[in-house]
Amino acid sequence: MSLKEHEYVRQTLERYTNCKLEQFCDHVLITNFKRYIKRFQEKTKGNYSEGNFRIVNAPEKNCTMIDFGIGSPQAALIINCLAYLDNLKSVVMLGMCGGIDDILEVGNFLVPSAAVRGEGTSRHYLPPEFPAIPASSVNLYCIGAVRKVGLDPSCGIVYTTDRRLWEYDEKFVQYLRKQRILAIEMELATLFSVAYRHEVPIGSIMLVSDMPLQKRGIKDKKLYNKIFSSYMDTHLEIALDAVAKINSNWSTVSRKLTSEW
Repeated sequence: MSLKEHEYVRQTLERYTNCKLEQFCDHVLITNFKRYIKRFQEKTKGNYSEGNFRIVNAPEKNCTMIDFGIGSPQAALIINCLAYLDNLKSVVMLGMCGGIDDILEVGNFLVPSAAVRGEGTSRHYLPPEFPAIPASSVNLYCIGAVRKVGLDPSCGIVYTTDRRLWEYDEKFVQYLRKQRILAIEMELATLFSVAYRHEVPIGSIMLVSDMPLQKRGIKDKKLYNKIFSSYMDTHLEIALDAVAKINSNWSTVSRKLTSEW
């Protein structure tokens, strides 16, 4: 092969974002939603470009946001690529999840402390016995940012699946009910695993978008649109505050991270 691994990965990131690597900021927010990218660009007046991924670079915030799509393979790809950025300091996932534990409600924010590896992609990066966990040094700032807007984030374990439309599988639903799982989603276990493998400081701030195990709790089109209109701006505000705090306290965060790898 004529290309070295680092050259191939870096070129892949440029191709998928249609953006030069030198334009990436030190801190990266990742998401699954076009509306988030659009609103982030409006709020920050950042520079938008699009390839397979959509990206906005906001130099004044020292923050880049990328919409990488949905699912574990895409999640692995984005972290694997970002790991080869020379200036990368932190990654924060802004996603949505289905609440499993009845302590949750639609509109709650969740900062997961671990993810069950119910998908298949993470096995390519870590042995099956390894847990999928974020960097606690980053997660602490995510928790603090949620609290700053007067909300109490839930913290705990989420389940990552690579299966859509699982809600009607009674056997799987009963399994979820028996576990002490807060929520279910499709990327976090992969993101955490690949980030651990490549020593990428990662955290996440998740929004509970539905309560699929409750009667009439599955997210329909009406609820889907309400979620964006009611909670998206707050979600982005929380994320930008977390990034600002991580950036301003980077020397402290960096020292703590040395004990996490």
